[in-house]
Amino acid sequence: MSYLAQATLAKYSFEAVELWTQLESAQTPEEEEAILKALWENHKNQETSTDTQAELALQLDAEIVGIKARLEHLVEIHKTALDRLQRWRLSLDSTLLYFHSTGILPDKLVGKSRHITIKENPPSCEVLIPTEELPQEYINRKEVVTPDKKRIIADWKKGIPVDGTHIERKRKVEYGIIPKNIQDVQDNHQKRNGKKKVSAVK
Repeated sequence: MSYLAQATLAKYSFEAVELWTQLESAQTPEEEEAILKALWENHKNQETSTDTQAELALQLDAEIVGIKARLEHLVEIHKTALDRLQRWRLSLDSTLLYFHSTGILPDKLVGKSRHITIKENPPSCEVLIPTEELPQEYINRKEVVTPDKKRIIADWKKGIPVDGTHIERKRKVEYGIIPKNIQDVQDNHQKRNGKKKVSAVK
């Protein structure tokens, strides 16, 4: 966990910081799973477990967004370098092909340790008119058949199953803050640290 993430998470839940620390110390996915399951084994502390998991989930979301942004930046940096190298590589060939087309260079060039050969590629075809205007013997026709999944799901919702299909509705988990207000969370943080609440001066 980064220092900033730990400091942010500690403002709202020390339990979530502890949970993150435990997950970091886990050596295998199985250990991680056991740690998360242990959070919910004590049903008497369900409220605490709810807050702990929700706070950790929201902080993980923020960390994931941050890392993805940094990754995209790195990819862009490397992409710029890659584009430049690929441009250089293409220019090597295009320069040789240019001088070959003018007759200055022969089909084969020989150096002291390397040789370069200029060959013709297999022929390629570009169609300059609409396909329908070509003679029929030069047209390939393919029929594309795809299932109408939207209609299958619509009929399933009406209680009409379609043979040969399987409908699955996955569940998802959503996290949120109970609409008291954020001040309650901040007050709770101050109590944990033994600080006195300071009233705002209007």
